[in-house]
Amino acid sequence: MKKIKFASLLLFAPLVLCAACGGGIQTTEFQTNWYRNTALGDDIEGTSETLEYAITMINPDEHNGLTAEYTDGVFTMTLKNAPIALDSSTKEGYVLDTSQTMKVKFTLGGKSTAELVDTVTSHVEFLTVGENLKPVSSTKTWHNHVPAEAPTTLDTCYTEYHYTYAVEYDDALTTATVTYSDLMEGADGVPEPVVSERDIEGKTTYLDNEQILFAMRGMNFSLAPTFRTLSTTMMTVQTVSVRDGTQEVTESVSFERNGVAYSEEIAAYEVRIGYGGNIGQGRTVVIAKKTGDTDNVNRNVPVRIETPLMRTLGTLRYTLKKATFSEK
Repeated sequence: MKKIKFASLLLFAPLVLCAACGGGIQTTEFQTNWYRNTALGDDIEGTSETLEYAITMINPDEHNGLTAEYTDGVFTMTLKNAPIALDSSTKEGYVLDTSQTMKVKFTLGGKSTAELVDTVTSHVEFLTVGENLKPVSSTKTWHNHVPAEAPTTLDTCYTEYHYTYAVEYDDALTTATVTYSDLMEGADGVPEPVVSERDIEGKTTYLDNEQILFAMRGMNFSLAPTFRTLSTTMMTVQTVSVRDGTQEVTESVSFERNGVAYSEEIAAYEVRIGYGGNIGQGRTVVIAKKTGDTDNVNRNVPVRIETPLMRTLGTLRYTLKKATFSEK
């Protein structure tokens, strides 16, 4: 697998893959803060949620003479409950789907490429808080255009990638089977998928990469939540902690909430997580703070996300524009 695959992941991830941290390790417990009544626990029937974000580029910069312009970005996340098929049974759980599209144009030496379209989709299935949000499977597909490290001509200032990672977990959550599929057709056609297994057994909470953003809504940040996740690009299980990158803030929000315009200054958590413990270059996720155990009107929703572009070309900012919550 080419190392550039890891870099291209960072271009679009709404949340950093993982963060290393020292100190004591503990099991992270979750509360159903994505509901208005946060004490519902495993009563998840009728779950339905759609979040829509606008993506804009901020703090543009150049790298070795190359600049990028990202426009018309849209990120959508949908949540529902469904029967989840396990190895030997079926249990009620969650299905979370995301979809992202964005246009990009690169400029080098005063000349620009044609407008390109980048897309990312993901699908992850996991169990309830009673099962500690145990993941069952996930799939993520990228089709994007990655800026070159040292571009010399406009024709070679980016590389196109199209690939999928699929992860399947056993019922005991001890093994992850990862299937990498390169979808770019070459001279010999589409390459055969590459399948590998990783031991993920451990005594602490484990989350799939594609559920982390959602799972953060159920965390108690005052307890320094810690968990493990598998980086499919590095093929290693890494420990994540948000202990050193979280603060309480006041956030100005303006979005449509269940069909009604909503603008407010709200209490929120600003969580910063960096790959390999690099908080300074990490992602920022601003999550609405719980307003009450039985009247949590904003459901601990992420209202703003910021992720640096690779090659330090700028930052992508995700701003919540529309939220449709179930009445639970």
